[in-house]
Order: sequence, then structure tokens, then C-alpha cells
Amino acid sequence: MKVCLFTDTLGDLNGVSRFIQDMGEQAAQHSDEDFDLQIVTATAKPIPDTPYIHNLPCRFRLPMPFYQELDLVYPNTRAIRHFLESYQPDHVHISTPGPFGWAAKRQAEKLGLPLFGTYHTDFPAYLYDLTRSHWVKKQTDNTMAKFYRAFQHVFSRSDAYLGIMQQDLKLPRERISTLFPGTNLAKFHPKHQRRQVWSDFDLEPQRLKVLYVGRINIEKNVPFLLETWQALLAEYPDLPADLILVGEGRFRKWAPKMKPHHIHFLGPIRDAQTLSELYASSDLFVFPSVTDTLGQVIMEAQASGLGCLVSNVGGPQTLIDPNQTGQVLEANHLDTWKNALHEALTKDDIRRQWAQNSRPNIEQYDIVKSFRQFRATHLTSEA
Repeated sequence: MKVCLFTDTLGDLNGVSRFIQDMGEQAAQHSDEDFDLQIVTATAKPIPDTPYIHNLPCRFRLPMPFYQELDLVYPNTRAIRHFLESYQPDHVHISTPGPFGWAAKRQAEKLGLPLFGTYHTDFPAYLYDLTRSHWVKKQTDNTMAKFYRAFQHVFSRSDAYLGIMQQDLKLPRERISTLFPGTNLAKFHPKHQRRQVWSDFDLEPQRLKVLYVGRINIEKNVPFLLETWQALLAEYPDLPADLILVGEGRFRKWAPKMKPHHIHFLGPIRDAQTLSELYASSDLFVFPSVTDTLGQVIMEAQASGLGCLVSNVGGPQTLIDPNQTGQVLEANHLDTWKNALHEALTKDDIRRQWAQNSRPNIEQYDIVKSFRQFRATHLTSEA
């Protein structure tokens, strides 16, 4: 079977891009089997140079409103059509409902190709967080429902979103399923610990490091995280801990005024080995987002031996074994998060227990299992 996976994001520094790249690597490693996966995108950003990734030309690009780090790519539909006619896939899988995904969907429908997809990103929740408009959320729900209506099957990234996909996107239960969560367990591992990595960023290795990886933006609840951390340091000014944020986004502009609060923005980390070292050399991971369908970074953190603090809204909570690998906290409740951070940072035994349990907990979430399910769903749905 031949499958074309179309995505608007592949060179971006986010969990969706890393997951899609991992799936491509898995498909290449299993190329002797009766399943051929080709990944198709259109981007000016750096992407892996591999035979199974295809970077098509586009008409023009512009930064996405409210999400400047992601390009909106207005595709060359002729290039998409030509690729589909040349490759002749059995299925078209669309991972993002951006302009590139929409164009691929239309061309696949014109050619009568079966459509499959993955609901990676809760755009209605993102836009509601950005605008606080119920009308905007409802319109985005309707747009997403229209996009996925013709799909034979749509994967959710976590069980937490199956109900949302049925209720808000109007997708029938028999046409949706949870794609088994998975990450690359070799790339993210405690063996990558190198405490001196902090010196490379002019930080003191002996201070505790609380890590956040993701977009530095409002839809990830970063303002809440920064407010909570400042409240923590105001109450406990001698706490020997730094908050480290890795990623790109509009709130990086706050970096200069945040240094006195021991908040450090490292920006985007493109070197895979450095990112692995930052994870494995930290002491705790925090992720207050309430709009993530899964939270790939939660798996990466636990695979690196980190305990995690996450919100009780969205997909990340499904990856935590409460009080064993971290805590699931009431979303947006400052005192709850402040107290949880203080307890974890002042009690070595708690962090040690979470660190010991996190790697074993996440070893069940191997990217190999994700790929096998992805492959099996396509094969069993063969027309």
C-alpha cells in the first residue's frame, strides 16, 4: 500500500513535526514491508533530506495570525496534483487542516482517493484562548467539521479528545480512534544527561532547572506559567531554581525583564543532541497548556527521566501516573501550581521518585507501536 501524508508543519520546532518525522523514519526502516509512506510539505524551513520527504513549491507564504512562528503556505495546487498523479497513492493522509492540507484534500477528492487524517491540534480551543470569543470557537468548530467530514478515518492523539471530536466536530464514533501515543525512546533518555550543558548557555549548573519546551505563546498558557513562577520566587526568594523556556514565540520579547526572576528563554533549539541533553539535565518539567490534544513533550520529558506537572484539561494528563511520575494540577489555579512547584523543588525524595518512575512509565509509549497502529489502520481500510 502507498500512502501520502500531507502536512503544513514539518520544519517547525514542535511536537507534531517531530512526531511526523519519527513516523517517516519508522516507515523507512520497515520499507521491506507492504507499506510505503511518503511525507509531503511546502516550507522554507530546514527539513530532513531524505528520499521519502518531498518539499513542493508554493505560491507564497506569510506568518499565521496569532501564531507568527508558523507559516501559512498558499500552495501550488498544480504541484500537489502532479505529485498525486505521479505517485498514485492508495490513501491520502492529512495531518494538518492548514491551507496546504485543504489544497491536498481538494485534489485527493477530485482524484477519488480515500482520505485519512490525524487531529493533532485543537485549533478551536487555541483560537478561543487567543480571542476569548465563543463565536470564533463555534465558527472554527464548524470549519474543522467541514474539513474532516469526508474522511474515512481520523486519529485522535489521546482518548481525552474522542468525545470532543464527536461532539464539536460531529465525527461518528466508528470513524475515529486514538493513535497510540509514542516517542523516540532513544533520542530522549536519561543517558543524555550532561549537567555542563547549562554552562553553554551561561547558566549555573548547580541550580535546579525547571524546564518548559513548546511555543512561547498564550495558547500554551505561558503567561500563567510566568506569573506563577514570579509568585513562587516572591514568596521564596532564596529558592535555588531557574525556570528554563525552550521554543519560539512572541513572549520571548519578555526575556530581558524576566532574568531577575531567574527565568531564562533559550529560544528554539534545532540541534537534536542539545535538546536531548537539556531534557536529561533538568530536574522537573512543567506544561500548563489546556489546549493540547496529547503533549508530545510530556513523553519526551518522562523518557528523559523527568517528573512532570501538567494541567487537568487536555491530553497531557493522560500520560501522567499521578504522584508517581508527576502531578495533574487544577488548570490556571496559581496557588495550586505555586505550592506544587515549591514542594517538588524543596523535597529531593519527590523528584527522585518521579525520576525513577518516569522512564519505566513512558517505555510503553514507543514510536514503533504508534507506527504499527498507523500502518494497520490504513491496511485494514484498503478499498
